[in-house]
Amino acid sequence: MKIAVISRDPELYANCRLQAVANERGVELTVIDPLVCHEAQFLESFDAALPRFGPIWQVPGGELLARMQAHGVVCLNTAESVALARDKQAAMAIYHHRGLPIPVSFSPSTPMDARSLMGLPFGFPMLIKQDVSAGGWGVHRVDDVESAVALMARLSEAGERYTLQAFIAEAAGRDIRAFVCSGHVIAAMQRIAAPGEFRANVSLGARTEAIALTENETALVLEATASIGLTVAGVDLLRTATGPLLLEVNAAPGFEALEAATGRDIAGQMLDLVISRTNGQNMTVNNQIIR
Repeated sequence: MKIAVISRDPELYANCRLQAVANERGVELTVIDPLVCHEAQFLESFDAALPRFGPIWQVPGGELLARMQAHGVVCLNTAESVALARDKQAAMAIYHHRGLPIPVSFSPSTPMDARSLMGLPFGFPMLIKQDVSAGGWGVHRVDDVESAVALMARLSEAGERYTLQAFIAEAAGRDIRAFVCSGHVIAAMQRIAAPGEFRANVSLGARTEAIALTENETALVLEATASIGLTVAGVDLLRTATGPLLLEVNAAPGFEALEAATGRDIAGQMLDLVISRTNGQNMTVNNQIIR
């Protein structure tokens, strides 16, 4: 069996772990660069593909993934679902339509002036989130009208799309990352932001601890993932007194910190799911059948 991982960097933790697991299972795994031109015959030689490219490479990565789908390659996350997950405004519209609890958000088509900002249903501080963001980069906290107007002007001049969102102070720099694999949560952790930092990203110094999700949190995680059409996803939540809030569904989540915090073999479960789907079989994870 031949499996392709669509990614720019073979040395990333996730790619190295997937490679090690593939070697253990006697599977040939190759990391292929979405910026390289690949012949159809080469792409057709793979049985399955795992999209692991970052948001900045969405266009070439999505095009390559779509080509592999067209050649009949089994893809756990489809090109359509990855593109939807990366389109934050479209994804938020779906969550809102389904009645999923999300922070109050607004996506302006043009920069807002001071008067318009003061008319929003939430005040300062607020978050301005770029559509292309990852690892905390592209997520900004603004504390006043002047800062917000200036930042929106800079982003618009650079052609960046962005969303304004209520800042949930109650979360106190903590969030939850849950990892979904074919309709099941296989691992979850809480991230606690570094002192003085509002973003709970491990790349920004956050510490982690394994947690168990509540029934409401699990239901929200699985419904959010299904609404985007993803098979494998990382879902971010906030805990509040009124229940969980959905922040984001990630189409190619990293899992280094999650494996370290929980001790779960996420790479192994992902690869076993790829193998079972390619062979047209079912697999069992935590005593549950995954199709």
